[in-house]
Order: sequence, then structure tokens, then C-alpha cells
Amino acid sequence: MNRLDWFSVFKYLVYAALIANAALFFKDDWEAAAHVFQDGLPFVRIIEGFAPSIDTAAWVILLLLFELETCQLTDEVLKRPIGLIIRGLRALCYVVIVYAFTGYLGKALGFGLYVPADIPNACALVMQPFSLLVGLDEYRALTAMNCAGIAGDLFVNEQARTLAEAGALTQATRLAWVDVVNSGTWLLILALLELDVRPRVKELFPGWVATANRLAKYLLYTIILGAAVYWGLFGTFLDFWDAFLWIAAFIFIERNVFAWEREPVASRADERGFTDEG
Repeated sequence: MNRLDWFSVFKYLVYAALIANAALFFKDDWEAAAHVFQDGLPFVRIIEGFAPSIDTAAWVILLLLFELETCQLTDEVLKRPIGLIIRGLRALCYVVIVYAFTGYLGKALGFGLYVPADIPNACALVMQPFSLLVGLDEYRALTAMNCAGIAGDLFVNEQARTLAEAGALTQATRLAWVDVVNSGTWLLILALLELDVRPRVKELFPGWVATANRLAKYLLYTIILGAAVYWGLFGTFLDFWDAFLWIAAFIFIERNVFAWEREPVASRADERGFTDEG
């Protein structure tokens, strides 16, 4: 294999790992939802219960669409109906990703529903269907076997019927807000990348905009890296691993865009049908 072939193999292995992660996130969300939504999950709150799963699935589809547009399909093919289909699917993914962002935000704000528990100890809630928060999206059933070991300041969410120790609640809340920051940052990266793959729109701006775009993405990727490090230190390995894979995946997409931009812009626009006559 030459170097390019090895690069392609590594790239598609990363893509495959991201697809596998989507399944793992769904498993975690399903288990957490069983504790948080004990009376059933209302349709309007599905995004709160399954934000990581929905978000990851939409991003995987979007990633593959970017791969098709910037690497696999020729400009001649993209000016056919397939190009419109790809852009339509991409727009749908954007809607889902923004929707997922509201889910992350709702989950983070939901931790504000915890209030100091007016009970002598955790065992007082054993006879009720309460769950114990042990981490972000991590719960255990509260039982007579584990309640005696729960000490310190306790907080309760009556709506979700969950109990939390102060330390676990603080850490889960922080991780939830890191999710919000991470999701919002990726949305900004997405907006800048969308500008990169639209040469006709890009030409409407002065040259310094391209430089500002590139510098802004450096800053945004640094924030993403910071979130990954935080997950590695205080979160789960899956979150850290997923963040690392997404950074790698978008390095591949940025590389595709860079190679694509080196083609003559005028001929590329002409091939795609972007002429002054429409």
C-alpha cells in the first residue's frame, strides 16, 4: 500500500468507529431514560432523553455527505440531481443537529431542578421508585443495600424522582454544560465549513474573510480539544474517545476541502453550473 492508501484506510476506520459510537450512545441513553423518565418519555422530550444518540447519528450522516461532496464525487456529478439531494439531506441534518443542541441545553438546565433533600437520610426514599444519580447519564436504583452508604449533602429532583449526592450533582452539571459548549462550538465550525464548500458565496466576501475563517476554526477546534481533555479527566472514556474521533474526522474533511480549493475556482464553479446566467 502507498501512503495515500494507508491514509484512506485510517480515515474509513475512523468513520466506522464513529458509527459504532452512535450505537453505544443509544445504549447509554436508553438505560438513562429508564431512570429519568420512569412514567414514560413524552414525545416532545425525546431530544432530552436521546440528545447524544440523535446528535451523533445526524453528524455521522453529515460527515459522510461532506466526504461525498469534497472527495468522492466529481463536480460534474454534483451538478446533477444527486447534488441537490446531498444538499437537501445536509440541510435536514443541520435541523436535527440544532434540535439536538436544544436537547443538551434542556438537559443541563434540568439539573437546576434538584433541590436540597428534606429527608433524614437516603434510606427514607427506598420505598419510593427513586434512582441515584452517579454521573452524567449514569443512574442506579436506590435500594436498601446501597442507601446506607450515601452520605453528605443530598439533593432530590422530585420531577424525575432521582437523588444525588452534592459531588455527583456538581460533576454531572459541569459535564452537561461542557456538552452544551461542545455542541454549540461544532455548530459554529459547521457554519464556517459550509462557507468553504460554497465557492460562489465565498467569492462575495473580501480576501481577509478566508483568513478570518481559518483562524476562527483554529480557535473553535481548540475549544473542542479542551472539551475532550475535560471528558478524559472527569467524564467517561466514551465521551473522550468520541471527541477524539470527531476531531480526526474533521481533519480529514478539512484536508479534502483544502485539496478541493486548490482546483481553479472559476472552472469548478463552471462545472457545477454556477454561471452568471444562473
